[in-house]
Amino acid sequence: VIADSSAIKLVAEQTPPDVALTTFSILFARLKGDLRKMVEGAQTLFDLHDGDKILIAESCTHHAGAKDIGTVKIPELIRRKSGKNISFEHIAGCDFPRDLTPYRLVIQCGGCMSNRRTILSRINRCAVAGVPITNYGVCLSALQGFLPRVIEPFGL
Repeated sequence: VIADSSAIKLVAEQTPPDVALTTFSILFARLKGDLRKMVEGAQTLFDLHDGDKILIAESCTHHAGAKDIGTVKIPELIRRKSGKNISFEHIAGCDFPRDLTPYRLVIQCGGCMSNRRTILSRINRCAVAGVPITNYGVCLSALQGFLPRVIEPFGL
């Protein structure tokens, strides 16, 4: 079963444990980047502190809606789950900062409008700066407690 990340809770509850389950964003993290690094980066979500700054990176330049995943849903969920005063910065398109050291974590969109080289470049730049990176779907699955299940089909 391949679910949308925003519906993973509902889908996981309705999918028997013996049926493989993942999300579109998990597939994209694997296709476009490095799923293992994205999963490792997601662990940072459980070690946030007041004042930490998170960069949310969109690859495309769409107009954000009222319930946009990157500007609204993910920040709200992180604040609620962490109970911490976290600061968020958003970028779109090619505007990936040269200096990533101010950030505790980078959360990259799924990259559907980017090629693998672009996403791998962002992952590498984060690694060089010592800043963990994850993506939207991995982040949502981790925060909702379903990450182990949705990465199981990939042997992680």
